[in-house]
Amino acid sequence: MAAEFSSLQTVALRCLPADRERNIVLAARRGDAEAFRELYHAYRDRVWTVVISLVGDPLQAQDVLQVVFFKAFRSLGSFRFQSGLFTWIYRIAHNECRNHLRKRDVPHIPLEAIVGSREEIDGTRVSDREEMRKAALRSAVKHLPFKMREVVVLKYQEDLSYTEMSRILGCPPGTVASRLNRALAELEMRLRPFKGPV
Repeated sequence: MAAEFSSLQTVALRCLPADRERNIVLAARRGDAEAFRELYHAYRDRVWTVVISLVGDPLQAQDVLQVVFFKAFRSLGSFRFQSGLFTWIYRIAHNECRNHLRKRDVPHIPLEAIVGSREEIDGTRVSDREEMRKAALRSAVKHLPFKMREVVVLKYQEDLSYTEMSRILGCPPGTVASRLNRALAELEMRLRPFKGPV
């Protein structure tokens, strides 16, 4: 089943080196506007990718992204360097996406916005059957419950380990593995008609 997700996976953006990150966070806490800008530019694209994956609509995702960074900058004093800054910001993004979807009742995730078509990714033509498989995959992921969708995004888009996902989600690695297994089982069932040769 994991092979089905090769098109979902992107190259994870690099975070700032730990010592640089610490210096920038400390400067930002002192009110250094340039430090705030550097943190925003270092993590914006990666947080955006996660937010658009979970929220779906680009306009709504843009609003959520602004709230995420507003809350992150406002709460920077509570960051204790016990994890990476991206992990801490991701927790804020996770909560904001969940709150947004709960308030607006919008269970939508257009993975096309993340993955694009095969032609956009590598410039080659693909068969109609392959496009149907990709569309079925996007639709199946879109209809997963939030907790399952989230682990699929973290594993196959962000390429995180179970330990990293556990830290981000605030639950044991076994819970992460269980959610991912349930998500893959559900996707396997939904995608069964699309298995077979292309």
